[in-house]
Amino acid sequence: MFVYPLRQVRGFNVMHERCPHCNVRLEPEPGFYQGAMYVGYAITIACIIGLSIILYLLGNPNEWVYIGTIIAFMVLIAPVNYRYSRIVYLYLFGGL
Repeated sequence: MFVYPLRQVRGFNVMHERCPHCNVRLEPEPGFYQGAMYVGYAITIACIIGLSIILYLLGNPNEWVYIGTIIAFMVLIAPVNYRYSRIVYLYLFGGL
């Protein structure tokens, strides 16, 4: 679905116009992936809740540890969240 692998920071968001395997158009209509923001939001909330539970079980630190850890984690997984939100959205609503 994406042109470059995830480990390549530059161009992590460049998508093929058509699937190289089945020739399906990967952007069914203009602005199709704007709805993927809702999927990305759900992934973000799930990560925040999971990370908060882990931090709580490790010793219940103060709120600044929660905030710093969650912000750092979300910045690190932003490219993964971007890609998977598009993949899930296309799978759910792409009509394939």
